[in-house]
Amino acid sequence: MKYAYIEITERCNFQCPFCPSTQITDPRVEMSEELFTNVLQNLQGNVQEIFFHVLGEPLLHPKFARFLQIAQDFRFPVNLTTNGSLIVQNEQTLLQNSPIRQINFSTHAYAYLSENYREKILQQTILFADKLTHIHPEIYVNFRLWNDQADAESNEWNHMVLQKLQSYFGTNLNLSDFSVRHKSTPITGRIYLHRDSRFEWPDGKAEDSEKGTCHGILDQCAILSDGRVVPCCLDYKGHIVLGKIPENSFNDIFQSPKASQMKNGFIQHKLIEPFCRRCAFAKRFSK
Repeated sequence: MKYAYIEITERCNFQCPFCPSTQITDPRVEMSEELFTNVLQNLQGNVQEIFFHVLGEPLLHPKFARFLQIAQDFRFPVNLTTNGSLIVQNEQTLLQNSPIRQINFSTHAYAYLSENYREKILQQTILFADKLTHIHPEIYVNFRLWNDQADAESNEWNHMVLQKLQSYFGTNLNLSDFSVRHKSTPITGRIYLHRDSRFEWPDGKAEDSEKGTCHGILDQCAILSDGRVVPCCLDYKGHIVLGKIPENSFNDIFQSPKASQMKNGFIQHKLIEPFCRRCAFAKRFSK
């Protein structure tokens, strides 16, 4: 398996209108160091790379630096997706630690912040990206605008982001360059602008369809903050629990009849689980 998404914290300091995190009323949970270590022990030899999020903002975890060190001890490449608001406070940790393979800034989230705050965070992430790639040129950085044609506010913000990136890095970026087949635009070195349309988080309201496939369980899985293992990074509520770490081992979980049935279904372009049949994102792979 290529990726495992580990929800080290359910907390987030943003309230983005497109994110279901704003609708969660239960207390937010953080993964313990003991459980995180146990998760990595299970993933070792089974997963190539890890992410530090499902819904939450990973830099909010009080043991974020410690978790990076543990990941480094297990020799896992870490992909970090963050809103960037805490990048200054964590700068030295990120500059000094080597397990980071890629950092994704959810720049589209800034469209709904106050003008001064969003420009401040954007500037901080740009400065950090420049500094990081000078120290670690092997690390990828993506400025994500996953809101193409979402609304007028997003479109206005996207133009602002392009202007800031062009001005700082001295490069030409064009909004019209975006297409479904051309999502990444190189800025400089391994710094990229990554654009996409906004996807719908599964809410059970999409049209039911038994035909389709997905990368879940084939190329990725997710481990929620309490150790429950689900087939993909969109199942933040745990609709399809395949097992739980440490009660079940990774191998037992993904060799179970339920996991095997889902996997075979995806290979045959059949959606077995009700959650998958009503997932709008899964329909992207059926086009």
